[in-house]
Amino acid sequence: MKTRTAACAALLALTATLTACSSESDTKADPAACKSAMRKQFQDAIDSGASATPGTRPSQCDGVDSKTLEKYAGELMADQVGDAINSALPSAADTALAGVSPECQAWIKDELLSTGGGIDATKGYKYCGSLPEDELNKAVEDVTNSLLTATPTP
Repeated sequence: MKTRTAACAALLALTATLTACSSESDTKADPAACKSAMRKQFQDAIDSGASATPGTRPSQCDGVDSKTLEKYAGELMADQVGDAINSALPSAADTALAGVSPECQAWIKDELLSTGGGIDATKGYKYCGSLPEDELNKAVEDVTNSLLTATPTP
């Protein structure tokens, strides 16, 4: 929810940037400086969250045409909002063994490696406590998958 609010506020900042009138000036447009200023303004809006105020067209964008500004806005939205959403989502490593103690995970790993895949759950009570059977089975599956996908060390 927090990410959506920040993304909406940031979108408002970019929209204001795109809709602001361009000033007539004799300065030569610098598209790279414009995009950099838009990126900073957009990141500031994301950081401000719901309290972000609509931005104004950065002075670095004077002389940059609307099509280019729209292109930059689209690129920035894809980059920044995508990053914000991805950082808000828990990673597989964070969720795979949620609620399972490191001791229990280590015991499962040792059991899998020492017995070739079989586990005597009654021995695990010492390490995993009264973990319900379905959670223990899920933990065994997760540890097994992590062992199968681990990169071997030389």
